[in-house]
Amino acid sequence: LHDALPILATAHPFDGLVMVPNCDKNVPGLLMAAARLNVPSIFVSGGPMLSGSDWNGESASYSTMIEAISRFKVGEINENELKVCEENCCPTCGSCSGMFTANSMNCLTEVLGMGLKGNGSIPAVFSERLRLAKKVGMQIMELVKDDIKPRDIMTNEAFINALTVDM
Repeated sequence: LHDALPILATAHPFDGLVMVPNCDKNVPGLLMAAARLNVPSIFVSGGPMLSGSDWNGESASYSTMIEAISRFKVGEINENELKVCEENCCPTCGSCSGMFTANSMNCLTEVLGMGLKGNGSIPAVFSERLRLAKKVGMQIMELVKDDIKPRDIMTNEAFINALTVDM
């Protein structure tokens, strides 16, 4: 991504870019591409999925499913309980429900200043996510008008701030 996007954006000289990543590898890849291109850019993730439920009807996420596989292998739960977890732990679209790399990166994009408030936390299926996308569309027009570029935003201080928040 950090190579492909600059090629595409150079071939089609955009005035500004709205990046729509949602996974652990394409978020940093697109951040690197934005810095390389250095044209006005903003990010809006697809958002995290809602949590689901496990075989007991309790709140569950992707990590619950991983744990369920292990619990099944050692005989703590049966095949039916594993199947119930599989069918219910990730019930909506979006990045895995949990503070894993994708959601962490989407939150850090916000902290870096490359995404608006809520970029990493508004669930994919909430109407608030659509409102955020509309705000991003308006914001990219301001960034283009004011010629504010990624390297103006992603400063050393911004990265120190992001590392501080991450810790």
